[in-house]
Amino acid sequence: MKNWIASLMIFILIASAAVPSSASNVDPIAEPERFIVFYEENSALKAIEENGGEIIQSYASIKAATVVTEQETLEGLVSLGKISGFQKEKKYEAKAQITPWAHVNINIPAKVPTTLTGAGVKVAIIDTGIDPNHPDLTVKDGTCTLDDSVSPNACSKSYLDENGHGTHVAGIIAAKNNEIGIVGVAPNAELFAVKALDGNGEGTTSTIMAGVDWAIRKGVDIINMSLTTPYPDTGIKAMVDEANANGIMVIAAAGNEGSFSGSGDSVEYPAKFPSVIAVASTNSDNRRALTSATGQEIELAAPGEGIYSTFPTSLVSSGYATRSGTSMATPFVAGMAALYKEKYPSYTNDQIRSLLQKNAKDLGLAGRDPLYGFGLVQTDMAPINETQEPLTFATGVKGSLKLNMQTLLEKYQAYSIYRDGRLIADKANLPSFEDYGKSGSIKYTIYPWLNGSMLKDQANETIVSLASPVIPDLDNSVWYSRNIMYLYSKNIVKGDAFDQVHPAINVTRAEAIAMLGRAIGLNGTQRTTRFTDVPSSSFASGYVQSAYEQGIISGRANKTFLPNEYVTRAEMAIMLSKAYKLPNAPTGSFSDVTAEIAGYQQIYNLEAAKIASGYTDGTFKPNAKMQRSTYSVFLSKANNAALK
Repeated sequence: MKNWIASLMIFILIASAAVPSSASNVDPIAEPERFIVFYEENSALKAIEENGGEIIQSYASIKAATVVTEQETLEGLVSLGKISGFQKEKKYEAKAQITPWAHVNINIPAKVPTTLTGAGVKVAIIDTGIDPNHPDLTVKDGTCTLDDSVSPNACSKSYLDENGHGTHVAGIIAAKNNEIGIVGVAPNAELFAVKALDGNGEGTTSTIMAGVDWAIRKGVDIINMSLTTPYPDTGIKAMVDEANANGIMVIAAAGNEGSFSGSGDSVEYPAKFPSVIAVASTNSDNRRALTSATGQEIELAAPGEGIYSTFPTSLVSSGYATRSGTSMATPFVAGMAALYKEKYPSYTNDQIRSLLQKNAKDLGLAGRDPLYGFGLVQTDMAPINETQEPLTFATGVKGSLKLNMQTLLEKYQAYSIYRDGRLIADKANLPSFEDYGKSGSIKYTIYPWLNGSMLKDQANETIVSLASPVIPDLDNSVWYSRNIMYLYSKNIVKGDAFDQVHPAINVTRAEAIAMLGRAIGLNGTQRTTRFTDVPSSSFASGYVQSAYEQGIISGRANKTFLPNEYVTRAEMAIMLSKAYKLPNAPTGSFSDVTAEIAGYQQIYNLEAAKIASGYTDGTFKPNAKMQRSTYSVFLSKANNAALK
């Protein structure tokens, strides 16, 4: 009981200190017939009852009780020494918790259903950490990614916020609905604290990448990044792109470098990256904050001026403070996204992003503009529609499967399919879609097309579970898995004695010809070849000789084939172009593929046929060795146009 009383006293102290005096005054309301009585002997309670009183509750640990009686009775008992004292019971009205003004602007009172709280939605805050001891916050999990080699003992306090910024952001998203301080947009969302910025609010590419990586591995739904840099960091881009591909909504502050006039492009990174939602800041009048960044990447706006929220109690005794900036606007969008995710649990990050855009309150110029984007983020007021049933599917042999698209095509004209976040079919209209996988699950997200538009808010999510084949060294989520599994299902790629396909091992010339020979139906009967280094006993001898007879390979002038050397990208292009009789195509798009390069024409033939492509730097790297994974991708595309 003592602990309960102590907790109550702390609650009241916190409540008084948590808000401005105008909101925290406690107004005692007297109830004349209820008293708190203090005594030394238990016989005092009997004396009260004997005098017509009623015992409501006793507190044995401090010899006190709540009673209903007349004041005169208690005065008499005091004079007789039966009780040591008493006081009138007071009623306390909980006025300490306030709802931020921003909740009205983003229309939270009109949310449908009204019971949405973000329950079950995981939100990672990559920032300066969070105060785990704050009475208005609950942290589900956390980590520190600061570099101890740069700042010794940087993580000695784990994810404890030593700056205040991260805790302030956390309160906007998920401060508890508990009658103290403030209430967050999504008070029951699960907070994941990532301390990637130090006590000065500074971090590095490495600390932030590590933070995003941790959040991805934790399986969060939303990442809030109230941080900026003016530099287009490729490491951060790769990481937020990966988070987005994993179905995570990444929401970031646009920055506070905007001009007074609102002209110019001042959006900073990572908000500037396409996979990230860039958030601008507004004031209580729904006007752009004068420092808020502007530019074509602005996607949504949210309140960011004079925002009252949680703050580490070690830095501010009250545990609350007021801050401004796009850092404060961003968590309003993150909190709103959590409400959307709770309401539509089967929706993908793209669907929720689209719905946030659609529901935004248009500000400024009509339509999307560089100051407010699509507009001020708003709650969703639509009634909950029945979710679409997952598509049916049938499994075939050795990892093949077919999705039944017929019911979808009865309503829509076409569909696009994403497999674990990667596009594998665009505007397809076949009643059955064939794919390939190993044992495990594959998540398909299907977007229907109608009248030339892809309907992102009508997506269908289907998870296919396969019991076989079991291939220990392959994962369904890697980009090349469906290509390898297609070849595996056709007996073009074979596993070893342990059912492994070794995707990361370089492919030899003999292996490449054997796989190609199986793909196009060459005679693989082991026999004598024209090459001195390919004996009839070689597993690939039949395919090598057949490929020579078909003009696919010629070997060296000394009648050697070098079967154990690794295949280069140029050699792959020569073999595939000849085997599949690809027509000659225009040349010259790769900076490192000139007429002097062996396989010059064939490389461009593969590019034109959409079998092979170059690198982002404009090169093809013709002399680079090929792994079994990449060779399988090119071979599968040459053999099956549906895989292009």
